[in-house]
Amino acid sequence: MTETLATRPFATADDSGHGGLQTFVTAGPSTIVADISVAQGGLDLGPDPHELVAAGLAACTSMTLRLYANQKGWDISAMHVEVFSHFDADQIPHERFERTITIEGNLNEEQRERLFEIAEKCPIHKLLTAGARVVTTVGGD
Repeated sequence: MTETLATRPFATADDSGHGGLQTFVTAGPSTIVADISVAQGGLDLGPDPHELVAAGLAACTSMTLRLYANQKGWDISAMHVEVFSHFDADQIPHERFERTITIEGNLNEEQRERLFEIAEKCPIHKLLTAGARVVTTVGGD
């Protein structure tokens, strides 16, 4: 099986240079500031790395369910996905994400159950539950 790398990075992170931990994160066409809480030594100017991962799971879940419902012609008027992360440094790599999905629309019980099954197939859910391999290389000057 041949691996192909994207022509541009999925994400980049650049130190802000302001002396703290604020980091400019670019993902796709958007740039945001990532940071950590004041209690941890940051300025709390943006989501921390764990919150960014949780946000990816929430967004992917919502998009996966919307795509599936649209393909089926099912009526979803609104959807809300919350992800809570329970991180314990002593339990690495066993961080736990708890996901709550609220769906509004004209759906029967069978359709709702199917959507909850589909949520388990969201690509980020699958990535987090299967694990990922990270390969690091040293960049040049």
